[in-house]
Amino acid sequence: MDKIRDIKPLVEISDYSFYLYLFLIIIFFLLLFIVFYKIVKIFSNKKIDKRKILIKKLKNIDFKDSKKAAYLITKIGRELVHDDRSYKIFEELLIRLQKYKYRKNPPKISEEVKRYLRLFIETVDE
Repeated sequence: MDKIRDIKPLVEISDYSFYLYLFLIIIFFLLLFIVFYKIVKIFSNKKIDKRKILIKKLKNIDFKDSKKAAYLITKIGRELVHDDRSYKIFEELLIRLQKYKYRKNPPKISEEVKRYLRLFIETVDE
C-alpha cells in the first residue's frame, strides 16, 4: 500500500484586488474632475481686452474737475495711440489740453476739446 500524504491546511493568499479596484475608481474620477475643471476654465476664461476698458474709461470721464480730466485723457490716450492718424488727432488734443493742466484753477473744459476727444475715441475704437 501507498503511504498517505498529509493534508496540509488551507493557506491564506493575500488579495489586494479590491483595494486596487477602489484606487483605480478614485483615480478615474479625479482625472474626470480635472478634465471637467480645465474645460470649464477654458470656456469661462475670456480674454479681457485692455483697449476696450481704456476706451470705456475715456468715454466716462468726469469733466467737473478739468485738471484731473486733462491728465487722465493724456494718460489713457498715450496707451491707446496705435497708428499715424490716431497719433495726429491725439497731438491736436494734447495741444488743446495744455491750458487745463498747469494751472491752479483751470477753466471748464470747452466743447472743442470734447469734440476732439470724441473724434479720438472714434479713431482708436475701430
